[in-house]
Amino acid sequence: MFKNIGKLFSYLDYPNVKRIKSPFEGNILPSDLIKNSIISNNIIGPSVAVLPTSDTLRAPCDGVIKAVSEKNNALIIEVGKVELLLNAGLNPKKYPAELFDLKIRKGDRVTTGTPLLSFNIDMLNQIDQCFLCVLTVRQVKTLRSYSFTSDKKVFFDTVLFKLNT
Repeated sequence: MFKNIGKLFSYLDYPNVKRIKSPFEGNILPSDLIKNSIISNNIIGPSVAVLPTSDTLRAPCDGVIKAVSEKNNALIIEVGKVELLLNAGLNPKKYPAELFDLKIRKGDRVTTGTPLLSFNIDMLNQIDQCFLCVLTVRQVKTLRSYSFTSDKKVFFDTVLFKLNT
């Protein structure tokens, strides 16, 4: 028991541990139910998928926008030596670009909670019966530890995981 308490306090002592908040609101979907094999098999890195109940994607932590997809439905945030990939939907070929409203540009510095993009959730759910939002931690050799939340439903202020960068 005391080992776990010590581990909890150890996160508070190190500035390189980032609390990554949920960029989405919605219900968490177990990775084995995700139809995209790259995501479900953690090929790029560990992921968490959410069935969104809100039409906004927010910055999960402070960082720099490293890249934005052509359809404006996906982006990469650089957080120290780690990259967080955020996808609003996993079938971009199906989605018209006008269903996404990008609020930032490549190179922008963002803070936790900053709106990054909004999307027409009703239209996207009609186009894609399995419309998901996904956060992936890109695998890097220096990634020492992470642990995802066990919550079933997440909100913008929910800490999804702690990342030791």
